[in-house]
Amino acid sequence: MLDADTLPPKTYANLFLAALPPKELKVLQPDLRLVEFPRGTVLNEPGEQIDDVLFIESGMISLLTAMSDGAAIENATLGRESVLGVLGVLGSHRASTRVVVQIPVRGWRMPATDFRAATDESRHLRQLALRSSELLLSQVQQTAACNALHSAERRLCRWILQVRDRVDGDTIELTQDFLAQMLAVRRPTVTLIAQGLQNAGLISYRRGRIQILDRAGLERQACECVNAIRVKTRRILSELG
Repeated sequence: MLDADTLPPKTYANLFLAALPPKELKVLQPDLRLVEFPRGTVLNEPGEQIDDVLFIESGMISLLTAMSDGAAIENATLGRESVLGVLGVLGSHRASTRVVVQIPVRGWRMPATDFRAATDESRHLRQLALRSSELLLSQVQQTAACNALHSAERRLCRWILQVRDRVDGDTIELTQDFLAQMLAVRRPTVTLIAQGLQNAGLISYRRGRIQILDRAGLERQACECVNAIRVKTRRILSELG
């Protein structure tokens, strides 16, 4: 965690904070604290109380549904277009999924009780909570359909592009274990899929590092879900004001 007295900047990378009028930002700023989490940090386990709201500035968080045998699958990814824990605005809230940092995260955190109090006083902040919840639900629904209907190869292409949209770079560092978990396949299957994309000249994959070589080619190879999620994100953010 960074210095708790660090003051928020005048501009924000988090798209929800960036869309708020200055009056609403002033309401939130006294309670915002800058935090950082390394890759692998488990922010919540299912059933745990959610005490904070996190406005993600950079990096990526995965929401994972785990089964009794230890298997898990990703059902949503959160980046700078997201607010983690926003359902706390409705009252005491517990996590329904495992929440894991997959790409080191930097963001602004505030107590859920303070955020709840602020939304009671502001229409814009209530809209923020509503739109953020709508965006998360839309992504969970789209990802569920994607996991059921699309091949592992197309889902991997979709997922690489989603990460690229969030990190603004062509190099992605991830473990093979996580890729297997995300796709709900075995590690050898991840190797075969990644080798196929590499042979096609779309990526370079070595020792947990994916280098995007042909973004346009990945777009063609990915399933329709990547654009569906982008369109929903743009629409929901445009309605925030």
